[in-house]
Amino acid sequence: MEISIKNDYLVTKFDYNTDTIALVKSIGMKWSRPRKIWYGKITKLFIGSFLKLFPEFTSELQKYAVVNVDYSKYIPSNYLMDHQKKSTLTAVAKLRWAFFHGIGSGKTLLGIELVKQKQVKTLVVTKLGIIRDAWINDSNTFAPEINIINLWALKQKNSPAARKLFKQSLEECEVAVINFESFRSLQPELEQAGFHMLLIDESAKIKDNRSKITEAIIKFSDNMDFTYPLSGNPAPNSEMEYWSQLRIVDPLLFGVSFYAFRAKYFYPSGYGGFKWKMHENKREEFLEKLASVSEVIKTEDVVDLPEKTENIRRVYLDAKERKTYEEMKKHLVIEFDNKEVIAANAAVKLMKLREGTSGFYLDDEKNVVKVGNSKFNELKELLEEIGDNQVIIWTHFHHEASQIEKILKDKSYCRIDGTITNQNIKDASLQSFKNGEVQYLISHPASLGHGVTMVNCSYVIYFSLSHSWELYDQSSGRIYRKGQTNKCSYYFLIADNSVDEVIMDALMTKGKVAEAVFNYIKGRM
Repeated sequence: MEISIKNDYLVTKFDYNTDTIALVKSIGMKWSRPRKIWYGKITKLFIGSFLKLFPEFTSELQKYAVVNVDYSKYIPSNYLMDHQKKSTLTAVAKLRWAFFHGIGSGKTLLGIELVKQKQVKTLVVTKLGIIRDAWINDSNTFAPEINIINLWALKQKNSPAARKLFKQSLEECEVAVINFESFRSLQPELEQAGFHMLLIDESAKIKDNRSKITEAIIKFSDNMDFTYPLSGNPAPNSEMEYWSQLRIVDPLLFGVSFYAFRAKYFYPSGYGGFKWKMHENKREEFLEKLASVSEVIKTEDVVDLPEKTENIRRVYLDAKERKTYEEMKKHLVIEFDNKEVIAANAAVKLMKLREGTSGFYLDDEKNVVKVGNSKFNELKELLEEIGDNQVIIWTHFHHEASQIEKILKDKSYCRIDGTITNQNIKDASLQSFKNGEVQYLISHPASLGHGVTMVNCSYVIYFSLSHSWELYDQSSGRIYRKGQTNKCSYYFLIADNSVDEVIMDALMTKGKVAEAVFNYIKGRM
């Protein structure tokens, strides 16, 4: 075989050989009939794959080698749990590796440790709702020496000064964090910013091979020295969803063509052939290849996790939701200005803002005026991450529960709140959930009060919060009590820059929620 470099392409010539042809095709090389050559676009991942097949050309392609990292002085940080330390040591020998760690097992701290280990400029692509509360806050707490920036936040302002700051921050940062949607629009700038490592937090977001975001991530990752997808539930619907997440790790495993991968491992089934099932005689081969580039850690198997973890999922209201919310808040500011309102009346008034963070309002006749779906969309993504585990979803408005029922229409669920008046039905629904017959329970905290134990479940989502500390305290204790054998995970959907944050802060400090919210409206914060 002969090789040469021409205009950013690797060109090869060799005598006809079916085995060699199969190898070069597996990494995406193409045949030029007129020139009688095979050629492939040069990227770091392509050269790495080529050298795995043909290591005899290592010296000739040395200039495309990955950056050199000195691991001799690396010691895992003391704050890491045992499973995280083990994973970081695994990464020492892996330029690309998939960490499929269960939700709540500490993937963010693992990612921060990889930054400290590699000491190269890193781009983190993740979901918008966890940029600030996970990546930025955890980095500032556990690795304050790292210069980390929130690219999404910097990009929100469009003045000349803001654009200059964005460009300067992108050039000077050690770590930049961006959400998936913004990554695609900023891809040309990011490709020129000098990144060497890519961390994809919640990589299930790129599970769809047809997605433009998936396509952009694959293209970007091809030129990274280090790439690490992280996900708790990487393939919630089908094993086919592993392809794109492993394509960026090792294209030699399943090839660079999704359709060739699908044809080899799956067959059409069901009415019209629109569903695909794996060939059983291919399953062992598939799993062996998957295991060769990834590790799986289940949350329930991590013995050194805290008994109870609380996680904020920040929700960013869309333009219509934000405008309506600010108009409602302004109206209340005017109404409350220089007036003392009794607590009960204030709570009723302030309920309008709580409605607004969930994308709706009730008019004077109790009719629902729908504004948006931002919080519901965040819930759908979170439920997908949690996967097959049972979940309690606490709501405070009937409309919220009804909309969640629509989201779960193809799942097993039950609902217990004020809309269910028959006690026998409530009892039967609760028993079905406790027996594991249904996966989701939608309920209002007041509908499941003292004495109800649901230790069969270890995941709770607060879709919304009330001003009552007692309701919060009682509802949080439904799963965290005697008889619970698993770690408990609590998730709070909190609308950014809203009354949700005020209520959350007051609840966490056992403060006077009604007073805190009232002061928020009065502008005393």
